[in-house]
Amino acid sequence: MDPSRLISWVSLALAMTAFVLALAAWEAGKRASMSSGFDPDANSSDTEWLSGTTGKRFQEVERQLRGLDVAMMEIGYRFSELYFAGSDRNWEYAKYQVDKIDTALRLALVRRPKRAASAEPFLNEDIPPVKEVIERRDAEAFLPVMDRLRTACMKCHVAEQVPYFTVELPENRLSTIRSAP
Repeated sequence: MDPSRLISWVSLALAMTAFVLALAAWEAGKRASMSSGFDPDANSSDTEWLSGTTGKRFQEVERQLRGLDVAMMEIGYRFSELYFAGSDRNWEYAKYQVDKIDTALRLALVRRPKRAASAEPFLNEDIPPVKEVIERRDAEAFLPVMDRLRTACMKCHVAEQVPYFTVELPENRLSTIRSAP
């Protein structure tokens, strides 16, 4: 996939996530204001996409968030950012990205616990060495540990029966972030 298209997909996924979170906050505010007697929807139409009981609304939000595919878009983007951050020796940014990869995958596994067995080695055996290399600011060890992480991605993909989701070290930057001056 070409980098500009990937950026578009990542942007769309992040925008959708922000939208769903904003909607949830709006709904909470609406409920709070309704308990005070104010109804912000007194004139709204009945064509809202998020309707029904609270349980039905949560089911729809869950459906909108989807499974691991959206999380994998974020993880793929952050993998690329991690690679270039370490290559640039921007260790703080590299730490930020590896921590976000860890968090994104752990949260995705809450939604899709059947995938946990495949992801556990990645989280428990492959992420920690990356964090250690970043903590040591070891530029020489960074590329080998990133290649190990790339291989770990592939092992998980094979375990999940999607071996055609191949992962390579990135060739092109997707963001404008560079090392600190």
